[in-house]
Amino acid sequence: MDIFLTAKQQIRLSLQWAGIRAKQSGFYQIPSHEGDLIAVADPVGAGLVEQTNGDFAVSRLTSQLRYRWEIGPLSDLFVVYTRGSNLPGRVDEGFGELFDDALSEPIVDLILLKLRYRLGN
Repeated sequence: MDIFLTAKQQIRLSLQWAGIRAKQSGFYQIPSHEGDLIAVADPVGAGLVEQTNGDFAVSRLTSQLRYRWEIGPLSDLFVVYTRGSNLPGRVDEGFGELFDDALSEPIVDLILLKLRYRLGN
């Protein structure tokens, strides 16, 4: 989302979230020739007492709030707030909980100030 306060001031908000929940339903092998997938036994858990659990969940969120002020030609002031998370596991949670946890448990949370100023003519 972009908001233009004036011709020389801008606020930009960007938000990107990838939320995946996957449940194991079987193991398959790609055939050496054209055809359907081949069902196979659990390749990792075949020699173990317990079968492996292939369920997984991923919640990865990146958000950024940026303020830009054009001081003059080729001269800008940027104030940037970045927040991001990457939460593995959590298979039993729904997408709402995954998104809420990604917002409340960041691994990146910082503010950056950048001044770009053109010297000379």
